[in-house]
Amino acid sequence: MKNKHWKTIGAVLTAVSLITAGCSEASSGTTDESVPVVKTWKVTSTQTGVIASGKITAAEEIQVVSKVSGKAAAVNANEGSVVKQGDVLVTLEASEYQQQIVQAQAAIAGAQAKLRDTKAGARNEQLQQLASTVEQAKASLKVAESTYNRMKALFDSGALSAAELEKTTLDLEKARTTLDQMQAQYDLAKAGPTSDTVAALQAEVSRLNSSLELAKTNYDNTIVRAPITGIVAKRNVDPGEMAAAGSPLLVLVKMDEVKVEASVPQEQINNVKVGSTVDVKVSSLGGKVLKGNVEFVSPISDANSSSFPVKVRVPNQDGQLRAGMVAEVMLQGQAEQGTKVPSTAVLQKDGKQYIYTVDNDVVHQVEVTVSGTNGDWATVAAGVNDNDQVVLNPTDKLAEGTKVIAN
Repeated sequence: MKNKHWKTIGAVLTAVSLITAGCSEASSGTTDESVPVVKTWKVTSTQTGVIASGKITAAEEIQVVSKVSGKAAAVNANEGSVVKQGDVLVTLEASEYQQQIVQAQAAIAGAQAKLRDTKAGARNEQLQQLASTVEQAKASLKVAESTYNRMKALFDSGALSAAELEKTTLDLEKARTTLDQMQAQYDLAKAGPTSDTVAALQAEVSRLNSSLELAKTNYDNTIVRAPITGIVAKRNVDPGEMAAAGSPLLVLVKMDEVKVEASVPQEQINNVKVGSTVDVKVSSLGGKVLKGNVEFVSPISDANSSSFPVKVRVPNQDGQLRAGMVAEVMLQGQAEQGTKVPSTAVLQKDGKQYIYTVDNDVVHQVEVTVSGTNGDWATVAAGVNDNDQVVLNPTDKLAEGTKVIAN
């Protein structure tokens, strides 16, 4: 009896043990099931009007170049430096350009001296010397004429050959030509320079003065200054490197104001007016809304779409806006009716479109109709409301009632 009693107790304990083990396995199976973690986005109210997505760019972006070539002697700005208009950014070696100035100045001095001498005309000593040369030529001509007459008489009497007479004739013509030349030189020196001669020399002086001004300009251009007040966004040259004329040495940006470059659909472009005030929403600043002014509406569409580029200028005195940030521009006009949600929240399944909302960590599947898309955003006609948490990038594993962890 005693052994039978212990067997009964053992059977009971074994049964309890098996039940406990089964419960433990069931419990363990429940805990091992992973609960999906989903990323959500909160639906917020949007303003009435055309919403155009775009990127922020600098109000001004200028490539600083040198007008002359040369080796960089000094670079006075680094990337990120704030510079003022007129600040010296780069200095090039200038010895060659200084030498060009010296050469141009020497050439001008020589040309001016020649012009002064020409205007002054021949001096008395020169005139007297030329007059004496003329008298000598006249005397030589008389001698040649006398010799010719004597030789002609001998030829006529048959005492002189024709060849000897011809030589005398040539001497006579030479004497006459020499006299004409000396007389012309004397008359020209006495009359002074012509107006054309003086004008030509004056033109040469002017040309050399222009060369001097060009040499000075080239020398001045060895100092490269900041054309605007701004920030050095990029530096392409270091001391000792060659700087080619026309090549960008630095890039300056003006960021106290920025531009938002966006595209507006053709159906809404006529509602956008230059000069109108608009709201600009920047998601990277926590959805902060700023005021901007439309400064440009393109008369032609983008090359690859039917959208039209617009530019909105926005103040940026605090420097929070940076080039490359994404912004939304709330423009004038009637927007599509509905709620805007990220395009990644819409799932295509079985020929229908769904959005999954999360309420108390439980998923609800909502069939929606997307009335339009604009970049990263979709307009949902109905099905979602303000403050709804919608799942981003939903998968086919989600279904009505799925338990999730919202992130």
